[in-house]
Amino acid sequence: MSNISALFITRMIEQVGKSTLKGRFTPAVRSELYAITSLPADKPVDEALMVPQMDYYALLEAIAKLEEPDISFHLSTSGEFQCEDFGAVGLAWKAAPTLRRSFSRMDHYVRHFNNTSAFCLEDHGSNVWWTHHRREPSRPGLYLSNEGTLATYVALCREATSSDFAPEAVWFHHQPVGTRKAAEDHFRCPVHFGRETDALIIPSAVIDRPNRVGDESIWQFLSSQIEQTLSGGDETPRLDRHVMERVAAVLSDGPPAITEIAADLAMSPRTLQRRLAEVGCTFQDLVEKARHELSTRLLADTQYSLSEIAFLTGFSEQSAFSRAFKRRSGMTPGSYRAHQANG
Repeated sequence: MSNISALFITRMIEQVGKSTLKGRFTPAVRSELYAITSLPADKPVDEALMVPQMDYYALLEAIAKLEEPDISFHLSTSGEFQCEDFGAVGLAWKAAPTLRRSFSRMDHYVRHFNNTSAFCLEDHGSNVWWTHHRREPSRPGLYLSNEGTLATYVALCREATSSDFAPEAVWFHHQPVGTRKAAEDHFRCPVHFGRETDALIIPSAVIDRPNRVGDESIWQFLSSQIEQTLSGGDETPRLDRHVMERVAAVLSDGPPAITEIAADLAMSPRTLQRRLAEVGCTFQDLVEKARHELSTRLLADTQYSLSEIAFLTGFSEQSAFSRAFKRRSGMTPGSYRAHQANG
């Protein structure tokens, strides 16, 4: 059965309430929208929970009826998504060295949130196509979802590169459900309907530019964590691994507080502490483990000096980094790097 992440759907409903519907987002309307997907309206959503795609399409169609005749909620809400909303997958997207690298593994990683779609990155002369395939069933909810999917990717591109990012063109296989103007306002380029496929058409020169905060080693680290999750046959990360991924992505700003990570995971600090205890660890354990795993990967890359690695792993001084590394590995960072180089 094809499913959509309940966490994704919950965020979308709440974003619609804050933006598109505003005054019309009464408690009764909110409850009705949640009821369509059988999700609880007033309880935290289990990040492992998935919603049948037909319920998701019915939800989109219900929201569209509230907004008729100018339907654009799916574009505006998609534009508000940020990389961090997609956990390790989104953080890896942002940390990739270039947009091409951001896109390169998404067809594989997207299963974290959506097992109804197939994506492919294709080179076509001076352009690159990011194609999206999801044809069945033929209904307005599917078309709105397809438009919102590509709109989300454009929002992620703008966060990773520049707010000025725009594709050269956007294609959709279906005919318009909302207005063409709303779509072109969001994508900032010509939008064509009735084409052979759904696709973002991006110039090769644009997709190969460096991302704003791209870092090869951090991207590789996050990618390896995601691969561990997928190779284990469980497409939902364990909570401890999920926390480590989020910690690693922000370490260059210093080790995050538990309140920050808990908020990212839509739970209270106390709940996060309790759930981590259930899997046999503490938040501080995971901060230290994330620091160490990231530092070993950075040490294997000789382009980084020890002082740079200290900064990237959240230490204010190289000496503090060296002490912490030796305490965990039994050798100094310099000795570890030399040992790795000598095989």
